Amino acid sequence: MKKLIKYFALLFLGGIFVVSCSGFSSCGSGAPPAGNKWSPESGRAPQLGDWYENTKDGYVLVWIPAGEFEMGSDSDDEDARPRSKISVEGFWLGKYEVTNEQFAKFLETADQWHRTPYLYQEGFNNPKQPVAGIRFYDALAYCEWSGLRMPNEAEWEYAAASGKQYDFPTNNGSLNHDNANYLGTGGTDIWMEATAPVGSFPPSPFGLYDMAGNVWEWTSSLYQSYPYTAGDGREDLNQRDFRVMRGGSYAFGETYCKTSHRHYFDMHLRYDYVGMRLAKTFIMR
Repeated sequence: MKKLIKYFALLFLGGIFVVSCSGFSSCGSGAPPAGNKWSPESGRAPQLGDWYENTKDGYVLVWIPAGEFEMGSDSDDEDARPRSKISVEGFWLGKYEVTNEQFAKFLETADQWHRTPYLYQEGFNNPKQPVAGIRFYDALAYCEWSGLRMPNEAEWEYAAASGKQYDFPTNNGSLNHDNANYLGTGGTDIWMEATAPVGSFPPSPFGLYDMAGNVWEWTSSLYQSYPYTAGDGREDLNQRDFRVMRGGSYAFGETYCKTSHRHYFDMHLRYDYVGMRLAKTFIMR
């Protein structure tokens, strides 16, 4: 019998959640990301290929340059219409979805109301898997703690389209089980009822991983009709209503992974296929 090469362990030490892994290549080698590391002290504006490490949690974000794109789709669901031209300022966006490892750091000092049970569930508890079961309120609390924010709906779709109007937010604009974890298995995708460790598939042209599938990602935007207008109240974080999620997940089919597809949940709901990818506004010191 072959030796078991994947091992996930959960320990409770003084009430603090600790995750460890052994024999799993995706746990990371500690090598720095590709591209150039940027810091506010560099004295230059960031450019495509730059990355930034958030000091609070070690979360790596990549630079998304400003630009215009066609948001929505006139051939998809009604709520993605009308398609319209949108301008987006440059911003930082998470290279990966927030992982269990990073969320565990947050829980060391956070209200335990934000603890998600999927941190302890087999198939979801590897430190390099995206944290799952995230409510909108959990994401808000993590943002306050980390100094980051959720991307708005326009930013998410612009980054997902990779400056190429890609139909799917993958390495080449198409979707298959060699470049994303969504419903079913095949090729590289061996995760039938679980998330894949972040970075298991090729990155998009903007250097983003797992924008298609794995876990749904919260945006800051209320679920309102198009065209998207940031100043019409849909970015009011004090409003309690449906919020938009993007990207699909391991438990949803191909259509849900489309760049333009909009999904929405109540802010208090917790499901094992919902996580988060965070952003940061660029401020030059």
